[in-house]
Amino acid sequence: MTFDELLKAIRTELNLTQEQFARELNVSFSTLSRWENGHTAPSRLAKMSLLEFCSKQSLSSVLKEYLEKL
Repeated sequence: MTFDELLKAIRTELNLTQEQFARELNVSFSTLSRWENGHTAPSRLAKMSLLEFCSKQSLSSVLKEYLEKL
């Protein structure tokens, strides 16, 4: 699973819009959109934010496995 696919899967599983997910990660909507469309990659700090946010959520074990590989 690519990073953009992982982001979409997490957002879908948590039933969040791109705008809501971007707000949770403290990034702009356009930044999240570029990540999800594979146009840019998040910084190391942004990935850490994603991991921190996801650790507090109830995600499927499959998604957690992919997150641990980041």
